[in-house]
Amino acid sequence: MWAGQSLSEIGSTLSGVGVAVYVFLETGSAAWLGVLAAFASVPYLVTAPVLSLTDRFSRRSTMIAADTFAVVGPAVALVMAIAGQLQIWHLAVAGFLGGVGNAVQGPAAQAAVPALVAPEALGRANGLGQLGQATGIVLGPVLATPLVARWGIEAVLIVDIVTFMIAVLATASVRFDDLPPDSSVADDKSWSALFAWLRTDGRPLTAVLGLMAGVNFLLAFFNVSLLVVATDIGGTARAGVVLGAAGAAMIVGSIISGHRGVADDRVGTFARGLMLAGGGFVVASLRTSLVLVIIGVVIALGSMPAVKAATSTLFHERVPSSMHGRMFGLRTALARSLEPLGSVAAGFVIARLATPAVDDGGALAGNVGTVIGVGPGRGAALVLGLVGMVLVAIGVWLGRSGTRAALRHVPSPQELDTVEELAGDVISAPR
Repeated sequence: MWAGQSLSEIGSTLSGVGVAVYVFLETGSAAWLGVLAAFASVPYLVTAPVLSLTDRFSRRSTMIAADTFAVVGPAVALVMAIAGQLQIWHLAVAGFLGGVGNAVQGPAAQAAVPALVAPEALGRANGLGQLGQATGIVLGPVLATPLVARWGIEAVLIVDIVTFMIAVLATASVRFDDLPPDSSVADDKSWSALFAWLRTDGRPLTAVLGLMAGVNFLLAFFNVSLLVVATDIGGTARAGVVLGAAGAAMIVGSIISGHRGVADDRVGTFARGLMLAGGGFVVASLRTSLVLVIIGVVIALGSMPAVKAATSTLFHERVPSSMHGRMFGLRTALARSLEPLGSVAAGFVIARLATPAVDDGGALAGNVGTVIGVGPGRGAALVLGLVGMVLVAIGVWLGRSGTRAALRHVPSPQELDTVEELAGDVISAPR
């Protein structure tokens, strides 16, 4: 299952980069790239109301159906390309259909993890789950451009379709049943049942959920500002080196998390990861040095697999199994909905506020500018550093919060066995 899904993520990332390269070569317009990105993100919002279906049907069947639906868009686009009738809007529609499939498949796949591994292996499984995305970040830019240049858009579409079908076959070949529902929780498989649980037993997780949404909003600022900083310092040719280093750091982090697992203090790992990521962002913003940017990005993104593994494991353990699909769907919808908003806000802040402030003669040129430098590209560095400091502050607060204390202890399998034995003794004892 993990191998098939990881390969599919690599193929999707490679295809996404290849389609972007093709569209830009055909149109010369960055606006079309924005349209494609929007069409790929919108499905995560429009499918949110129906994601309760992931808890009504088996996770395995949902994954197979969603992956099969996701391949329809690239398949139609490939047919149109072979026939010489491919238009840019065809690729936008293909991206939308693929996004719908992924928006449903992702929560179902995450909800299926506890049924596939032993409880003590959840942290390691969630750590390895980041490997496909990280590998795609490294291989996508390296392979997509030459594929499109030599064989055209058809090549990357074929890669996308083949990797999708491998994922479907891998899922179909693995037989597993969903975990039995928790009889102590009232759940009619509706969104209202999940929200009612979050207002009561799941209240500490509500704080984590809101915090994760805010962090994803800040990471949109990071994505935009890092691209500007890397391009400004290294030029278009060497900006890809920064993205490659980021992907490599995530690969290493995922392998380490897959080997070591996650500490019992899940929220503490989340807090430390935020502080480490924020520190990396600050390092990347300090000087007009590509080496320093790479070091900062490696520090920051190398910690992300552990953060994601910790939070995913926390939700797996604390949320009733019958609600996993809706919970992970809610997490994804919140994260993806804030990405476009954060990207637009980041562009405005960098262009209208930060860049004038650290330009020659700007309000911050004589103080902050002496640290990070002055000039057109340093506005993005200012935003990058500020985002880093905010993440550090959030991490420090979270580490000292009542939310961490409330979610700190995770019963081990041995403790659970002991509790069951004691419960049995109490029930069987004479009155």
